[in-house]
Amino acid sequence: MNMCIFMMGADTEVDMAHTRHAHILMEPLEYEQLERIARQRRTSVAELIRRAVRESYLQQPSAEGDPVARLAALQLELPRWEELARELDEAYDGGVR
Repeated sequence: MNMCIFMMGADTEVDMAHTRHAHILMEPLEYEQLERIARQRRTSVAELIRRAVRESYLQQPSAEGDPVARLAALQLELPRWEELARELDEAYDGGVR
């Protein structure tokens, strides 16, 4: 993976007047994958990158050991309750217990 990052400071969501700019060069395929994920999550590629940096490098030590915080950070896309209920019903009707 070829990625080049020119950091000019830290970014923050709170006060846009005090944010800093980072220029990132990525392989086209990697960027296209990020664009697809961003569309699915209805956010921007920049926000995906900011979240990844926060979660990977800037997370508080207390949250790292907290299993609930780790699960919440996964941002899993779960099926609707109706679909889960149907699958459970099918599993129990089929003798799986």
